[in-house]
Amino acid sequence: MLMLRQRRLHANKGGASLGILGAGFSGNARTSVTSAVEPPHASQPTIDSSADVTTTLDPTNVQSPEPDAPLVPPMVDVPRKNGSLVAAPLALAEVPVSADSRKVKVDILGPVRVLASGREVSFGRAEGRDMFALLATSNEGELTQTIIDTLWPDEGERGARRLESAIRDVNAAMRHATGLAAEVRFVVKTGMRRRLSAAYFDVDWWRFEDAYRRASSTADDATRMEALRLMVGLYQGELLDGRDDLWCVSPRQAAMTQAVNAAARLAELERKTDPDRALDVLTHAVERVDRHSELLWCQLMMIQGELGRLPALRRSFELLTVRLSEIDAKPSAPARQIFQKFLN
Repeated sequence: MLMLRQRRLHANKGGASLGILGAGFSGNARTSVTSAVEPPHASQPTIDSSADVTTTLDPTNVQSPEPDAPLVPPMVDVPRKNGSLVAAPLALAEVPVSADSRKVKVDILGPVRVLASGREVSFGRAEGRDMFALLATSNEGELTQTIIDTLWPDEGERGARRLESAIRDVNAAMRHATGLAAEVRFVVKTGMRRRLSAAYFDVDWWRFEDAYRRASSTADDATRMEALRLMVGLYQGELLDGRDDLWCVSPRQAAMTQAVNAAARLAELERKTDPDRALDVLTHAVERVDRHSELLWCQLMMIQGELGRLPALRRSFELLTVRLSEIDAKPSAPARQIFQKFLN
């Protein structure tokens, strides 16, 4: 029920301003979600029959990418199968795969995966798994008391003991997986914070955040587009997908909002010189990032209409209607307006 309410909120915020991409980013999605997510009534896309849906957006800032992240191929607008657009590979960018193959690869954009030399790392205790997931959401780490309050609230001294047990479990599991010496600390303490050591971990979310910051600070469109491609490529699914902990909801929503805005802004920039490539980005985004985002669907339909691809526009509107029905919603007035502009 909690996740259904979350999806309903997100479906109607599709028109949120891309100006968020220029906002300051805290480095921790849990602390930035309030400013990142607008209430549904404030975020409907607003256009008129003669306006381009992207002209109402103000994406003045976004960031440049880490040079080492893998990208997934986006989707191309081809015939549907089972209610989805069929995937056709098209690389978003040529980017080397890894920053440092010696590091443990951690993916949390999607289900949590921890790989050391290509082999999955498993933790012996639930405390270790839970703390690792929490620390992976911020390269700055978390205050010791915040970890306890988040994972083991109202447990008093027992919560502190569970924290120490979790730290021992993570360190032991990582030493076993990497073969490093017993004195190596994978969870380190800096002041009052505990964090995963960046010397040993390559976390997809950290690279996503870094790309966001770079894209938000550059004035160069080429650099911005490179960063946005990285963000869209890294987003392989909801943050910490599969975990139903209450604390995951806010960072998960913030991550999706940033990925939606990155895809929308990238498509706007691509559209200037290559509208087909913009369609590829948007089709990828409504399949992999947020299947219910009207912001993405409106941009997709607008470009399809401008290119005269009316059958594709009709299919897109039909599919948007089906997907919104999954969360008891209907296409907004702006989405219907785009449809009617080209097909009436």
